[in-house]
Amino acid sequence: MKQHQAVDGTMAAGRVDCSPASFVIEGRLARVGGQNILFGSSGQAIFAVNDTAADIWCSVEEGMPPAAIAFEIARGGIDRHEANRYVEAALEDWERLGLIRPRAPLSPPSAYEHVSRVVAIAGLHIRIAYPAAWAFPAIAVFRHLEVQTDAADILLHLAEHRGRIHLFRDSDWIQSCSPDELPVMLKGHLLTEVLEHGAYELAVHAAALLGRERVVLLCGNPGAGKTTLTMALVHAGFGFAADDVTLLDSKGRCVGLPFAPAVKAGAWPLLAEYCADLHAIPIFRRPDRRRVRFAVPRTFAPHSPHSVGSVILLRRGHDAKACLAPVDPASALRGLLNGAFAPGREVTGAAFDTLTKIIGSAQAYCLTYSRLDDAVELIAKACR
Repeated sequence: MKQHQAVDGTMAAGRVDCSPASFVIEGRLARVGGQNILFGSSGQAIFAVNDTAADIWCSVEEGMPPAAIAFEIARGGIDRHEANRYVEAALEDWERLGLIRPRAPLSPPSAYEHVSRVVAIAGLHIRIAYPAAWAFPAIAVFRHLEVQTDAADILLHLAEHRGRIHLFRDSDWIQSCSPDELPVMLKGHLLTEVLEHGAYELAVHAAALLGRERVVLLCGNPGAGKTTLTMALVHAGFGFAADDVTLLDSKGRCVGLPFAPAVKAGAWPLLAEYCADLHAIPIFRRPDRRRVRFAVPRTFAPHSPHSVGSVILLRRGHDAKACLAPVDPASALRGLLNGAFAPGREVTGAAFDTLTKIIGSAQAYCLTYSRLDDAVELIAKACR
């Protein structure tokens, strides 16, 4: 497809970006054995495309505006509006798959176009600039983390482009999502910022609650019920410190990352009696399109570091009899190390020493349960 030099950019159907070189290419096209194959370097993915899509791809690589691409397709005898829709669909799919992305904004967003907030997490101050049209209700998920300051260590800028929300760190593009995935994307990236720039010895994959001035760590594989049990324990009087990741300092003390828990749809009926307003919370989606509601706890633990009183390994089973049984130090260490993350990506001897300090002074249990009420009762009796 040859580039057309003078093309009217006003198209009746669809949203068309007429600026040249609108995209940065993150994929590669090849023709192998008569088939057009797109390779996505970021996800190491392979996609087969037809000849028209391959022509569109080549035009995007040349910096051709979408309106001009659609014009060229229409010159081949296809209806103008249909050509425009075809180009729009291809570009939207490729953006979603990470094969192309918009160029970084050349100027900072104006105050009229964006809503800006600073959140504080584990000692980091991060400014988030939301597009005004998409700020709500997503902004409410992080409202409990907001602080009143103009100073920030990191700037995250969100921009809407072709129906997707794109995340920039300063002027560097990070990733994109659909509007209903915005809080999920932000939560994941805020966690990344903390793990890459925060001060800690080890990050463990565990929920953290405060009882008797000491932290209770809940460890378990996906599906073990950490989030549901955490929300039920907050309702029972524990202070919320973290839902998924907890930081440990060199003394073995915990600093929670108090992101709002993302409660999956399957847990909504279970938590109805513990979170009376859960049904009124907006629904968002994860990248796998599973529905979640972000339930902001009403009671938070103080942000200061606390020592660990109990480590509980979760084992949920259908019709399992509820039991809270002591476990040996090796089992407790395995539970804490499962999914642990250390600065530099490697769990060092110093980080291991931190874990042994915790296990040496804390009570370690395995909780087997089926019913949520039974689990809450056993933990409350042992840890409050």
